[in-house]
Amino acid sequence: MKLISKIAAAALFISVTVHASNFSFLGNSAMSFFTKEDWKISKTAQNKALNNLEDGTRLAWRNPGTGTHGVFLPKHTHHANGAICRDLEILHTANMVKGKAVYRFCKLNNQWKIV
Repeated sequence: MKLISKIAAAALFISVTVHASNFSFLGNSAMSFFTKEDWKISKTAQNKALNNLEDGTRLAWRNPGTGTHGVFLPKHTHHANGAICRDLEILHTANMVKGKAVYRFCKLNNQWKIV
């Protein structure tokens, strides 16, 4: 019985440690250094990219006050369940930390949402 308790305790410790380490990168992501103004400028550029750019066309943005900058690149436009959807590559740099990801956005109730 003691062996089973020790194994269970070890498994719990390992699962908690692994779970916590999977999210530790968020504290040092480029976006974690964004100011309110960075978010505002980035969101405006994101909506312009999603609403106006053809697939494969890049839109760069920069906050001259902080030096934070990024690029939005629509990659694939399609329709799903009656909504227009786009895959958007996002590159951000803030506080010398770079981040890159691709998200799928769909326009729902006239607003772009990550799906």
